[in-house]
Amino acid sequence: MMAFTRTTGGLSEKWRFHNVPTVWVEGPTDLSFYAPISQGLPCRFEAFHGRKNAGALVAYLKEKNYPYLVILDGDYCILEKPKSPHRWVIILSRYSYENFLWEPEIINQVCLIHAQCGEQKDLVKARMHEAVQMLEKEFLPALILDVAARRMDPAPAVLPARIEPLLENQKTAKLDSSKLKSLVDNAGGKVNASSVADSKRKIAAFLKGHCISHIVRGHLLFGLLRCIFVQAANKERGSRMATADDVLLQMFSDAVWRHCGEGDHKRLKRNFRTKLRELSSSYS
Repeated sequence: MMAFTRTTGGLSEKWRFHNVPTVWVEGPTDLSFYAPISQGLPCRFEAFHGRKNAGALVAYLKEKNYPYLVILDGDYCILEKPKSPHRWVIILSRYSYENFLWEPEIINQVCLIHAQCGEQKDLVKARMHEAVQMLEKEFLPALILDVAARRMDPAPAVLPARIEPLLENQKTAKLDSSKLKSLVDNAGGKVNASSVADSKRKIAAFLKGHCISHIVRGHLLFGLLRCIFVQAANKERGSRMATADDVLLQMFSDAVWRHCGEGDHKRLKRNFRTKLRELSSSYS
């Protein structure tokens, strides 16, 4: 089986080795987010690791209608309102699953518990609101360039892999305007001007009905959320605690799915569970 699954075609055949539906997700960390909404429905999760494998899985669905589910990040494609290529493919309505975790009221409740605070007060909501304002003011030009660059082949690098290089320092969750300006200045000449203008127009239209937290690259947004959360919790406790990313993901995901019952979360949960139930009938 190991040699069989090394090819993209082999991945698409792995469903045959299991008696419950396989749910294909982008990477291993996605499991923390999707597992809570699969409760009560038999399935197994597996990461497909990369666009090439995702494309192959979708191609085999379209060709052979295999009984497995593929969940794709929305990426910047959400600016175009993409249509799913197959009934067993779910495309997220936000950039990635991390963007679904940006829920100030819920994250605040998690922070209160983590900080061992018995009062009902604001530890992170104001900080998250300020972060959104920073993203809209300071980060937006870099976002526009990044969207435009993604259309080029090869795509020039614009944004870093982590949020830390964009912060004023490692003790704050504030973006550094001078670092962002330098980033935009350096990348601006590498990106087609007409693509930049088109990206600016599409992002402006998107933001009329959505928060900028929906379209920021997920790993950057989670990095910002992690900084806000850890700093607020440490300040409240009066002591410094190290919290691993996978633990935070589990905490945030559990809380979000326990309390978010409207909007994008409700639609994603309903779509996921409906498709999983339909797929389960193929295994009975």
